Amino acid sequence: MRKNSLFSVCFFSLLLLTFFIKPGYAQFKIVKHSERIMSLVDASNGETQDIILSKKGMVVLNSFWSSVTAERFRKQWVRILKRDDFIYNINTVDRLDLIGGNSVYSDIPIISHESFLSKFKQPRVDAEIKELIEMWRWKEDVSRKRLPTHAPGSEAEKNEKRWLNTCKNRADELESGFSLVLAKKVYKDKLILELGDLNLHLVYFGQAGLDGMTLILIPEEEIAIIPGFIFHSQHLAPSSNSSLNTLDVPRWIESLNLVLNGKTPIKRILCGIGEVWTRERAWVHLNYIEKLWNRVKTLEAEGKDLQTIQSICSLEEEFSFVKEIQVYKEHGDDWIRPQHKTHVRGFFLQHKKLASKVIKTEAEKTSLESAIAMACKLGSKDKSLYFDEASINGYAYELLNSGKTEAAILVFALNVKVFPQSANAYDSLAEAYMKNGQKESAVKNYEKSLELNPENANARDNLEKLKSSE
Repeated sequence: MRKNSLFSVCFFSLLLLTFFIKPGYAQFKIVKHSERIMSLVDASNGETQDIILSKKGMVVLNSFWSSVTAERFRKQWVRILKRDDFIYNINTVDRLDLIGGNSVYSDIPIISHESFLSKFKQPRVDAEIKELIEMWRWKEDVSRKRLPTHAPGSEAEKNEKRWLNTCKNRADELESGFSLVLAKKVYKDKLILELGDLNLHLVYFGQAGLDGMTLILIPEEEIAIIPGFIFHSQHLAPSSNSSLNTLDVPRWIESLNLVLNGKTPIKRILCGIGEVWTRERAWVHLNYIEKLWNRVKTLEAEGKDLQTIQSICSLEEEFSFVKEIQVYKEHGDDWIRPQHKTHVRGFFLQHKKLASKVIKTEAEKTSLESAIAMACKLGSKDKSLYFDEASINGYAYELLNSGKTEAAILVFALNVKVFPQSANAYDSLAEAYMKNGQKESAVKNYEKSLELNPENANARDNLEKLKSSE
């Protein structure tokens, strides 16, 4: 959660060209990146929205998580700019907490990548909204508990209060009602919007973890606008998400090369979260992505397993240059090492047929028990079927968090069977047993987890709770 508390500090340090709106709306600020590209910021919580001005009209990017906030920002744009000629709303990221306010722009064309239409269908929308509400409530709770640790009146306390307010507002608005409006105008790979005095080049960046993204090139301004999920001051590369959906790494490399080495020189990159990157800074990260992708592919082709590849691609050996990258200097070993390890694993898994996905798909046709039995039988013959501990664990938690506790136990138990030396596998299975009221089984598995990893504080704490309740 460290990144959340640092967010506002990094964000507000970059507001170089700022002016306040007239009294009564002083919490809103404008950040001018150029005469035609600017951001509107709500200083009370750090929320921001980008807009592009042209002779043909105004183009707004994304619409927040609800119509309430979307309407609030739209009114402020009109108040500040003294114009209401919106012509496009471009959805650059397929996350409901970024496009949930589309209904406010239903009077103009909404543009997105074509994949958005197939992704957001009922009941998937309902499930994602539920997950988002739970996520923001959890973050609100964490922030509230962290607030007393800051010195009264300090900048850290102010930033924490802003973040707490953001988390609460998002959850409140999502709970108050949600109506999704999807784009009527979609594109596949690239789309050019001709706006008279400038052109917007929309390029599909592809999947990064759970999200599909669009970047925008504006040659006339020598600027690229890239979602912060791609370039972020605390990330080495896109998607350090451990759930690891499809990663379009070759497309990432192609897209970033287009931005940095295309026909039109791009001098600045707006990252969508208040950050402005130079070409040089972006090049360093593209170099990391490209080198890691090619190296992992080569080692995989040589038959190396993930553990060996992790060792070869360590920060002490071939990737020691990471220590010279700004993000490493700012956040250090403890922050970067797990992230780098996750990237190595993510790149390694892209060519694998994951057992977790096979089980999930088959379970929808038959039963979970049959799906697990089939995968185990298939795994003994089909070497292309890959049993990945974290992916299986992720699927089990998906079941657990959906209230399917007994089903989750079956999948957690599979992980213990396949990875009998994993302390985390036993810890997760114990958690599911505990949630299901099976104390004896929970104790047994927490004890095994502690045996494998005596430093497992979670297992130790839960064991104490279980034994004290007997």
